[in-house]
Amino acid sequence: MDRKFLIIISVLILGFVGWVVFQRTTKPATEATRSNNVYGKLDSKVAFTEFVDFQCEACAAYYPTLEAVKEAYKDKVRFQVKYFPLGGGHQYSRLTANYAEAAARQGKFFEMQAKLFPNQKIWETGNTQQYLDQYAQEIGLNMEKLRADLKDSSLSDTINADLSEVRELGADGTPTFVLNGKKIENPDNTMEAFSKILDQALMGAGN
Repeated sequence: MDRKFLIIISVLILGFVGWVVFQRTTKPATEATRSNNVYGKLDSKVAFTEFVDFQCEACAAYYPTLEAVKEAYKDKVRFQVKYFPLGGGHQYSRLTANYAEAAARQGKFFEMQAKLFPNQKIWETGNTQQYLDQYAQEIGLNMEKLRADLKDSSLSDTINADLSEVRELGADGTPTFVLNGKKIENPDNTMEAFSKILDQALMGAGN
């Protein structure tokens, strides 16, 4: 009887161990970490997010205005830039997003963005990789780390996580603007239009 009891216990233990292993190997991968390119007052109750494609002409057109807005409201608003590479006719949208996120891993996302948008008409016409490497050097990136990060699958996972987020919001084009988690219609490309939106949000937040 004792021997049979021990056999039963052993079988149960083995079965349990097998179940644990199965759960660990079949459990879905943890959701990829979204990008974290933030600027301004990080604990603000007002969060303004841009989803951009670096090859998008409209994104490039909005860029100078938004830079002025960020500077004016940096002490009041939490700003964030996320990735929305459209692909299709924007053949370099994913490549430039990869470089931007690789720069972000060295704390220089905004420096790379400052190269990509103003020079959009230059790098998209050819020798794109060469230009991107040149920009990386100009902003002082560690090129060895850059190369390693560009090959790291988690970099693409981060961009895909941003894509999933913006698609859940129902967005289908760039730039997409989000205020406190809700998509808003594209404002006029003026300081006044963005100031009105942010001032109203700040007032509503009690700031």
